[in-house]
Amino acid sequence: MTAPPSTAPAVAGPAPDVTTRRGRRASFGALLAAEALKLRRSAVWVVALVLPALTVVSGTVNLLRNDLPRQWDALASQVFVFYSMFFFSLGVALLGSAAWRPEHRGSSWTAMRTTTHSPAALAAAKTLIITAPVVLMQVMVLALTWLVGAALGLGPVPPTSFAVECLIAVPAAQPLIAVQSLLSMRMRSFAAPVAVCFGGIVVGVALVLKGGALANAWPQSLVTRALTLGSQTLGTVGALDASGLVALLAGTAVCGAVCWWLLVLVARRRGGAL
Repeated sequence: MTAPPSTAPAVAGPAPDVTTRRGRRASFGALLAAEALKLRRSAVWVVALVLPALTVVSGTVNLLRNDLPRQWDALASQVFVFYSMFFFSLGVALLGSAAWRPEHRGSSWTAMRTTTHSPAALAAAKTLIITAPVVLMQVMVLALTWLVGAALGLGPVPPTSFAVECLIAVPAAQPLIAVQSLLSMRMRSFAAPVAVCFGGIVVGVALVLKGGALANAWPQSLVTRALTLGSQTLGTVGALDASGLVALLAGTAVCGAVCWWLLVLVARRRGGAL
């Protein structure tokens, strides 16, 4: 006697594409965690701590030596004038070189390439994680400037504009982070990507001083504009208002898309030869 066919409804599992996407997200999250662990053991935190301290010290010395008004705006402008033009971009270049340095030593990159992760995913994860020390740089600049200003009797807290400039510099730095990560990925030398960045800084400063739309399309000039919007020191960067922020963020989005596309493209095509 044959048993009647089962009428229990079949339990459908998740669609294959959904399962694949979830697996990729979890895998990329694990890759980010691994890169964060590497970052903890690297020299990037020295750069993120020392560079802001040097910036605030030099800005304070300029304020006192030039007998400028003891006001928050004067201190902020002195701190940001060289930080926005040189120190911040060079800091990003140093962070990129430091982050990629372990992969160029021994067989570290070869070992990474034997995993299931694509070269593009590896490059993207390492580039994204560089944002963490960049954020720390901004926090340190803000905190140290506040301490100096309080010690000089400028008031209990710095102006809101100073904090806004520190904040918007993080997204504005994404194109530069992608470019420096790309250079550091392709160049085994620690100093070579930094030297290339210095050349980009010269071009970026010239674009900012000249003004115009091109200043919103160059990675180094984007961070200069972000840190000096509304500044009295650089009158060509624009005001810290809605129109200035929209122009800056629009340029950041377009330039960032191009830079990140180039990073992924190079990693895909030449990842095995790194």
